[in-house]
Amino acid sequence: MYYLKNGGDQTIVKQTAPASIHENDVISFYSSDPALYGAVNTHRVVSIETDGNNYRYITKGDANNVVDRYDVDSRDLLGRVVWSSLILGKIVRLVSNPLIFVPIILVPLAIILIANLVKTVSYARKIAKDEEEAAVKEAIQYIREKNLRETGDTTESNENSERKSE
Repeated sequence: MYYLKNGGDQTIVKQTAPASIHENDVISFYSSDPALYGAVNTHRVVSIETDGNNYRYITKGDANNVVDRYDVDSRDLLGRVVWSSLILGKIVRLVSNPLIFVPIILVPLAIILIANLVKTVSYARKIAKDEEEAAVKEAIQYIREKNLRETGDTTESNENSERKSE
């Protein structure tokens, strides 16, 4: 059994057949109270009246001293509360408040994204620098090999010239 005196609890409501609702169950329903204008309300069932297949629930809020002025028709029933948490309700309300959501959620998220972007850019620069150094080393090696071949060809040409002159 759930005691919902504080209001603002985060609840899980299981869709339930009207005949399965009993006295003392906590139910959620669309309110017929003109002041609430069809808003979802969650109250405890005090008594049940039946008229064939139609059920009317007399409800009372746990924090209220009197029963609700307007009965709940079974057509307006959403279901029975199966779980409730005041702490989770407070957290949900806090996070849904823009004054809390921005500094607690968005600012840290932006910091994380910027830090990852900076890390990615620096990593890309390092990779580009390493590739450039490798290309320069390869070019230097190619030039050395080419010079060795040319020097070797020149030495052979000189030796052949000397042999011919003898």
